[in-house]
Parts: sequence; structure tokens; C-alpha cells
Amino acid sequence: MTGFYAALARAEDVVARACLVGCATLVFVAAVSRAMGAPVLWAIDIAMLLFIWCAFLGADAALRARQHIIIDIIVRLFPQRVQRALLITHWSVMVLFLLTLVGLGIQLTMLNVQRPMGDTEISYAYVTAAVPFGALLMAITAARQLAAFWRDPKLHFGSGGESPL
Repeated sequence: MTGFYAALARAEDVVARACLVGCATLVFVAAVSRAMGAPVLWAIDIAMLLFIWCAFLGADAALRARQHIIIDIIVRLFPQRVQRALLITHWSVMVLFLLTLVGLGIQLTMLNVQRPMGDTEISYAYVTAAVPFGALLMAITAARQLAAFWRDPKLHFGSGGESPL
């Protein structure tokens, strides 16, 4: 990984973990305060915001670590050249899909700027902004993995830790 990309990945991991801790803490505080008769109404709304950000940042971290699920029972039946072509197609379609999600996510975010989030005065756009931001990070990761796969003809489907999968 290049210096900038490695720093981005580390920052993304730290923010995702902080979001997860914040989400769990807020849900706990909301439950305890409700049980004590003094509910904190905004806690669940903020926990939802943190959870969606955690999910998108975590999805990119999983993609970067090649930990997404893959069903390969049929692909493995083909010769290596066909497997390689299928994987190049797969990664290309994934990048195009994620870039489309970025564009549509930006539109969704703009539509939600004036919408308040639950019991807070915070714009719901902060929740929906996780979609284009996370999709952009995943598109970058997928494009980097596609490029690595394209450059090295020795990489093939299921070739261990060096594979883009």
C-alpha cells in the first residue's frame, strides 16, 4: 500500500471502531435511561447515524482485507484463463456499480439536507452521506485490487493472500 492509502486505511479503521463503540455506548445509555424513567430521546438517532457509518467503513475494510464472502463452486470448474476473465469482469462491474452508487448517493444526500433526523435538529443528510462516501472508498479499493490483478498474470482465482479476492 502506498503511504497515503495506508494512512487512509488506518484512519478509516479508527473511525469505524469509534463509530461502533459510540453506537454501543449510546444504545446502552438509552436503555438504562429509559429503564430509569428518563429516556434520552436523541441517543438512538445518533446511534443509527454511527451504525450506518460503521457499516460502510467496515465494508471497505473487509473488501480491503479480502474478507467478503464469495461463492466459487462454479467458477472453480473453469480453466484458469476463463476464471481470470470472469474475475476481471467481476471487479470491473463492481467498480462501475460502486461509482453509480456514489452518484446516486450524492443525490440522496442532497434530497435529505432539510430533513431532520428523528428527535434531533441534525440533518438526515449526515446519515445518507455514508452511502456515497463508503461507496467511493470501496470503489477505490476495488479498483486497486483490479489493477493489481490485471498487472500480475500469475494471480488467479483462489491464489491465496496475494489474490485480489
